[in-house]
Amino acid sequence: MKLRHLTGQMAAAACIMAAMPIMAEDANPVAAQVTASPQMEMPARWTFDDCIRWATENNIEVRQNILSQLQSDEDIKSAKDEWLPSVGFSTAQTFGNTPWHAAGQNANVYSSSYNISASWTAWDGNVRKYRSESAKILKQQQEIAGQDVEKTLKLGILQAYLNILYAREAVTIAEQTLEVSKSQTERARKLTESGRSSAVDLAQIESQNAQDEYNLVQAQNNLSTAKLNLKKILELGLDSGFEIADITFTDSEITEALPSMADTYAAAMSWVPELRSNELSRQIYANDVRIAKAGMLPTVSLNAGVGTGYTTGGKAWGTQMKTGFGENVGVTISVPIFDGNKTKRAVAKARLEELNYELNQENLLQNLSQTIESLYIEADNARSRYTSSQAQVRAAEATDKLTNRQFDLGLVNPLELLTAHTNLLNARLEMLNSKYMALLANKTIMYYATQNMSL
Repeated sequence: MKLRHLTGQMAAAACIMAAMPIMAEDANPVAAQVTASPQMEMPARWTFDDCIRWATENNIEVRQNILSQLQSDEDIKSAKDEWLPSVGFSTAQTFGNTPWHAAGQNANVYSSSYNISASWTAWDGNVRKYRSESAKILKQQQEIAGQDVEKTLKLGILQAYLNILYAREAVTIAEQTLEVSKSQTERARKLTESGRSSAVDLAQIESQNAQDEYNLVQAQNNLSTAKLNLKKILELGLDSGFEIADITFTDSEITEALPSMADTYAAAMSWVPELRSNELSRQIYANDVRIAKAGMLPTVSLNAGVGTGYTTGGKAWGTQMKTGFGENVGVTISVPIFDGNKTKRAVAKARLEELNYELNQENLLQNLSQTIESLYIEADNARSRYTSSQAQVRAAEATDKLTNRQFDLGLVNPLELLTAHTNLLNARLEMLNSKYMALLANKTIMYYATQNMSL
């Protein structure tokens, strides 16, 4: 192919590209949807699944991660664009003045030049290839980061939801305890009026009644705080009413059989986002080493251009533009010889980063094993406490019932009555606490073992 024909085609293509208007891309509809206000209708009573769905759809951190994924898409496109040639147009318009010019010459001279150039890197040591691969891996890491956000949200919602259920049952216990305390106070008042009991005894029982009233207020405050904590996780406004659905747990759910610790650990290793992301980091580190090594390789570039110009004082403009038209095409080969050890240092640093994968992996595995082991210890402890507290509650209820009868008959003093009352309250609260501690540990273990979370 003749040189003139080749460069003429390149010039024509360059002119077409230069003449094309720069079109502003339409706003990304996905990004617009992400930044829009939440659309999900708020339920009257929130189930656990409602909370999970709301959080995963509307949580700001989740939506920010989606934007990060869109940015990763643009980075992938940018990496691909590095394979494209660069085409540019340049022109120079110059006006010169020579005050002391020679006879017969013009004092003022105008000249202009017009050039279109194109260049393309044919070989760069595969740097573009490795950067493109790393950009795709970073997109995968962003997706995994979104899964990690969802994992954190689910665990946070699980604990917050169970805290509300715990606080709500604690309020019920406080209400029942206060009702009994009021009955005891009324009986003590009648006994005092009949002369069968002293005013001191009545004062002691009234003091316990006041304490039970305070305990109820405290339990109600704890319930309000628990609701607020879940609302914070769901990022609901201050004016949003919030009530959760009723859930009844059976003893079998509290003492259900769990998979072995080893099985849970093996299952978690296969899906926990942090580990998967770190595995991808190893590939990025390897590409960074290859990119650094490419600094020692030659690069090959192709370039071509066309140009012309005009200067006053000579032939006509059209003649000069025609006769001054020139074309060029060439190959540039750059071979690095010595760069002050910059490439050597870059390779060394990239290899050190590659070694960082091993340390991160070891740390992540240790954290995961410690987390799972702690969950099993908490589950076993809470189950044992729950089983023993059930027996304590039964014994405390029997003692409290008997003590109340004896108090009506004047056979026990107020101190014994209050002791039985307090022991029953503490036993109920202990059983309630161990119940929800066991449920939290059980549900979390099953989540790590199966990736499923439900109440």
